[in-house]
Amino acid sequence: MNEFILTEFSIFYKRLVKVEICLKKLIVEKYTNFYGENAYNIFNRYLKTLNTRNTERKIFTKIYNSSKTSSDKLELSINEMYISEILNLFTNKVFLKNKVRHDFFREKVQTNDNNFLRKAKALKDFRNCLAHCNEKKYKIEKTKFIDGLIYFEKILNCSVSMDYDLLTKIPKFKKLSTTEILNIIYTYKKDYFKDDKLLIMLFDDIALMNGYTFQGLPQRWTIVRQKYELERKVNGSSENNIKDDKSSQMHLPF
Repeated sequence: MNEFILTEFSIFYKRLVKVEICLKKLIVEKYTNFYGENAYNIFNRYLKTLNTRNTERKIFTKIYNSSKTSSDKLELSINEMYISEILNLFTNKVFLKNKVRHDFFREKVQTNDNNFLRKAKALKDFRNCLAHCNEKKYKIEKTKFIDGLIYFEKILNCSVSMDYDLLTKIPKFKKLSTTEILNIIYTYKKDYFKDDKLLIMLFDDIALMNGYTFQGLPQRWTIVRQKYELERKVNGSSENNIKDDKSSQMHLPF
């Protein structure tokens, strides 16, 4: 695998890890807020089903038998879970028959419907694909993988520079030019134009989501040059509008 694909993998893996962290924090928060000190005992019903995944470690049993507080046990157990186990929780009866499922995500989500199941599977497959550097599978299923990733970034409200609302502005069936991507950023994330490093990072994210390969990304100097060109045109247009306004005022009847 060449260095360009590896870099592309690392960019998406960073976003995927952020989703995993958001999911784990959300589970701790929701169960604790709902059940208080009893949160761990409730959640442990699901953990018991996971002990068979590693008969040598029995990590969840060890945590259960430890002298730590219930809140520490809950957090430690969730941190030990694989992302596949986290996602499988939402279709497990322990979760579906539990009142904590109500208002769990930032928007109403049915975790046992086909849409959620497809997105969850795509996210699990994406994680495995990146972890095992499966370049062939990645190229074939990249669109599906990204769709699953941004779905979870949306419902979790992950603190990423390119949130779901910005992603919806990116055409799915048209490869954007450098100028078109910069126009999107200028319209929805104008503050990034104040920092070239942040601008380039966001530009690369959008381009990769739009179908670019890392090897095919525009050179940094090209992005910055076109950034200044866009600002020049915008500022020039603003100045002309001001002049036009003044001219119009001169012809007012009073």
